[in-house]
Parts: sequence; C-alpha cells; structure tokens
Amino acid sequence: MERAGAEDMDGDVERKGLGTPATRADIIEKLVKDGFVKREKKQVIPTEDGVKLIAVLPDVVKSPKLTADWENALTLIAKGEYSMQEFMGGIEDMVKELVQTYHSVSDEQKSMFGGGAQKTNEKTALGKCPKCGGDVVKGKFGTYCKNKCGMNVSRAMGTVLTDSQIKSLLEGKKTLVKGLKGKKGSYDAYLIPEGVEDYSYIKNGKVIEGTQYKVRLEFQKVCK
Repeated sequence: MERAGAEDMDGDVERKGLGTPATRADIIEKLVKDGFVKREKKQVIPTEDGVKLIAVLPDVVKSPKLTADWENALTLIAKGEYSMQEFMGGIEDMVKELVQTYHSVSDEQKSMFGGGAQKTNEKTALGKCPKCGGDVVKGKFGTYCKNKCGMNVSRAMGTVLTDSQIKSLLEGKKTLVKGLKGKKGSYDAYLIPEGVEDYSYIKNGKVIEGTQYKVRLEFQKVCK
C-alpha cells in the first residue's frame, strides 16, 4: 500500500501510496470484514466478491493515484498552499461525471451482485434498531438499519464493532469492547447501552449528522 501508484506520481509529491501508516491497517481490516479480501499466511488475497467489485468500478475510482492525489492535496491544504473549496469542488465534479456515465456498466456486470444479497441480509439479521425498531442486518458493505433511519449500528465510541458485539448491544446487554480510544491511549471497557443520542460534527467543511448508541462505561476490575 505504501508504494501503490508511486510510479505514476511526480517526484515532488510529498505523500504517495494508499492511506497513511496510521490508517492502512484499518483499511485492510475493513476489507477483510466486508469480505473483499482474505488473509493467506502473510498475504492478502482478493475474494470472489473483491474481484467482481474491481471489475465494475470505473478506472478513476480504483486507481491508487487518485488516493495519493487526494492525500497530497490534504497535506497542501493543511499548509495553507491549496484551497479546500477547490479540492471539494474537484471531487464534486468527478462524482457528477461518474453518475452521468454509470449507465455504461453492462447488464452482465450488474448481474454479478444481483439476487443473493437480500436473502443473505434476511438470514443475518442481528436485532432491532434502538432508534426506529427496524431490522439491523449485515450486507456486503457492513451492518446497517434496513429503514435507513440514520442510526450508526456498526460503531460505538468511534470503534468498529464485531457482529457479536452489535447483537449484544442491540439486546441491551453489557458488552466488552477492547481497543477503545481515549486521550491517554486505548483501553478496554464494558459498554452498557442506555438508548440512543444524536451526534453532529464538521468534516471537510460539511456537517455530518446521525444517531449512535448512548452508553455508560464500566471498567474491568484489575486484580492485584
């Protein structure tokens, strides 16, 4: 990932590759969890669904150069050498163009992901959404509320949850979650669900809103 697309980048680019040293492990973990890659010894191998996804994605989206360009632009923005508005404008233009040309995907490519997804979701329902009461299911792209009510069921306190942890929280049970991140580092704690709460923050100049678990923390007792 560190060298991906490096041959296509100019020599004066500050950041190359996919992601940063701090985010690459998380990217791989998400790909494994979503079923697009699998581990074989020390290698990461694409699954059948991973190969299908690459087959249907537009070239510009799956190019490592695009990620490297964006990472470099963010570095320049942080230095005050590039405008955030210009950066976001470029992304918006690219998305509009992709939407206008997406009909070029063949029927054969579309059929790669047809049929089985809904059945899989029905079989893997993990519980009821604490916000709207809808079914919480696991799909190819993660766990979500079928009513799309804005409830973030797959994370708690910024940490990605396993299926068993999600199911436990949805049942209102005290749930042990390891690797929670705080100001003084990571820690382990029990999360005790106490309803839901709304959240809001600004990212790249846009307001991101949603709903998340409201939890109370209970720390493990340390035996001396």
